[in-house]
Amino acid sequence: MTTRTHRLSLAVADVSWYTTENLFRELDDPDVSLLAMRCMDYVNGWRKGVFPWSPSCRQRREGPRLWTRDLTLPPGWMKRYPSLGMRPIARAVRQFWRLDGGSRRGLVMTYPHYLHLANQLAPEVSLYYNLDDYTLYWPGRADEIRDLERRLVAKSNATVCVSRLRAEELRAAVPEASERIHHIPHGTPRPFLADQPLDRPADPPADISHLPRPLLGYVGTLEDRLDWELLDRLSVEFPNASIVIVGRTPDASQTSWYEKCSRLLARPNVHAIGWRPQAELPRYYQAFDLILIPYLIDHPFNRSCSPTKIMDGMGSSRPIVATSIPECQLYDELFDVAATREAFVGAVDATLRQGSDDGRAAARHAWARAHSCAAVAAGVLATLNLDAAERRSS
Repeated sequence: MTTRTHRLSLAVADVSWYTTENLFRELDDPDVSLLAMRCMDYVNGWRKGVFPWSPSCRQRREGPRLWTRDLTLPPGWMKRYPSLGMRPIARAVRQFWRLDGGSRRGLVMTYPHYLHLANQLAPEVSLYYNLDDYTLYWPGRADEIRDLERRLVAKSNATVCVSRLRAEELRAAVPEASERIHHIPHGTPRPFLADQPLDRPADPPADISHLPRPLLGYVGTLEDRLDWELLDRLSVEFPNASIVIVGRTPDASQTSWYEKCSRLLARPNVHAIGWRPQAELPRYYQAFDLILIPYLIDHPFNRSCSPTKIMDGMGSSRPIVATSIPECQLYDELFDVAATREAFVGAVDATLRQGSDDGRAAARHAWARAHSCAAVAAGVLATLNLDAAERRSS
């Protein structure tokens, strides 16, 4: 049965990352219906417990204007055989457009390879939503990815980059589309926004309640992007503090930096508690005396990224100390951004001397509230300039 007609039927390819899922799930516009798709190959689907016959692989309504669907695809569907691999996604999108009955058919694309999907679907409205420098994902295909991305940017009604550096790079690479390329950082997901500013940390979850304060917390995967020497120094400089790491730990095969990681994890005041579900993370952020963003300043990924932990952390309103990667520099009035390891250690020390209250909790909380995922999603949608697009096509 056809639902009521919306002004725009928007399919998102895809929401496999929490960042895009959190963002588009909170889009609240009465004129827009949305299909959030998770696209994965059979192997990744199996690891997640998703199979072609799973209920989630059928279009499901999860809200008044929100539908979801998982798609499991053959290995190589994106990079090696995109023309064939995109066909099941295209069929799912057409089905959504047909059943929803939207007056305009829109497509959001999160990887350059979805240019092949756009060519198959020919949407009336299209958006390229850029999360990273994808040439760093597949360096052996860097030239191919740059070409796909430039063509996708030129073809799309709008491009949104979560990183300012990436927006600047794409404006330089595709000057004819520069006015349609926007920098819109991540928003704070609703569950991560504290009820009120927290001048003092909240009670900790049970698994870290026994640790001595102050709790210096890092939330994220342990990987080569971290400044291991800085973290090791923190553990030495603050022996009475507990450094809490919430995220996946590496295995010994990652030898280039595993030795540094192992040395850190062996410290008596370092506590790596492993991965925790997204729904549980807000409690950790709010319980920390201080939140750490200890990324290597010169790492290529860190230069081009927009860490989600910025807005997740600001939603908690707790103090943050970060290294001066480009995206963190945009918020140096709301939390401490350190250009050197010495400055980082000094900022941590100064905050702890103030009782873990840097006086900016209210400012961070207000910023996070004003830049919630719902607000950011509305801003992303606004870049499509639907009124102008509708006038042009009439």
